Amino acid sequence: MINPQPNQPWFKASYSGDVSRAISRWAESIIAYTDASGSDYLRKLSFLTYVAGNQSLPPNPDIQVDFIESFGSKQGLGLTSTLTFTTGNVGIFQAPTTTTLAVNDPTNAIQLTDTDMINIASHEFGHALGLDHASVSVTDDGTFELMFLSYGQAVGNPRNTLEAPSTLDLYALSYVYDWLATSSTLNGSGHPKTDLALPSGATYWSVYPYPEQIQMLQNSVSQMRLEILIVAVVAGLLLALVLVFAILLSRRKPAPPAPSPWGSVPTTPTV
Repeated sequence: MINPQPNQPWFKASYSGDVSRAISRWAESIIAYTDASGSDYLRKLSFLTYVAGNQSLPPNPDIQVDFIESFGSKQGLGLTSTLTFTTGNVGIFQAPTTTTLAVNDPTNAIQLTDTDMINIASHEFGHALGLDHASVSVTDDGTFELMFLSYGQAVGNPRNTLEAPSTLDLYALSYVYDWLATSSTLNGSGHPKTDLALPSGATYWSVYPYPEQIQMLQNSVSQMRLEILIVAVVAGLLLALVLVFAILLSRRKPAPPAPSPWGSVPTTPTV
């Protein structure tokens, strides 16, 4: 459940849609991941988002998303709090998990763009699903690790890019919810908190939703075509310059040959 703050001057109406998109991108990344790596039971995770004030709300949401102007200098950009109660050695999550998202950076001077908000909401949603922080900031393909402990991009930069869950994040998610493989309901025994690494030979990269993968490929092809065009134009200019110099050289009149010496005239007659 998303709780917008339409009466606050610091709140942008688009932020509610940004959070919804962040959640839907997780579902799309799960599809792309399971197509490549198995763990199809992850597709049983179903995410329904509701926006307060726009539609009737469920009575007991699992996750509640709130907004704040800024956390201040001692905090970051988002915070997810979970409630648990313990029965014996088993900790059980108590709904709702509460996620709070800042709309400004810790200095309260720079406002998050929509891309920033999608990224921060995606990170916090990973926490709400049970993931902790990753230990590295960049994947092997050079993209940002979504679940790293700090945001790797400058808040407010219009050139910031969307981030996506990595294969490490989704592998960890498949471990957290492996009981879904044998259960038809979203209830089951989980694992103790565990540090995980990708299996040997697994590729560490960001798993973007299929539409974004296609767009990235198209952008890459367009960039390649532009680079080829630039190289062709430069090569053409160089060839044209060579031809011009060749023509100029061919039109120059040859210099007259230097006179051959006749030899010296002796001053004393000889026979």
